[in-house]
Amino acid sequence: MKVEDLAGKVKAGSIEELRLVSVEGGSYTLHAVIEGASQRVLNANGETLHVASVDQARKLLVDVPDTVPLFLVQPAVYDEMVGLDSGPTDSREQIPLHSSL
Repeated sequence: MKVEDLAGKVKAGSIEELRLVSVEGGSYTLHAVIEGASQRVLNANGETLHVASVDQARKLLVDVPDTVPLFLVQPAVYDEMVGLDSGPTDSREQIPLHSSL
């Protein structure tokens, strides 16, 4: 799904939540949850959308109604480490979609 389609899909009620997922290297990817399945949000070129900060994501989502929750997700490092037993699950915190500043 392309980023420019998000506002319309949120207004139509087809998006349950948005997730800003922290990835290695200090950037984030945006995912939309539709019918329980996470879908990557793509840029205008059809590539995975990467943003450098929560503020940059909010600027991209300025036209998206705040009727959908936004979660900041940090994957558990245990998923990537070899030889470790299962550890904590992903860290997930709801944050405001639009900044009050």
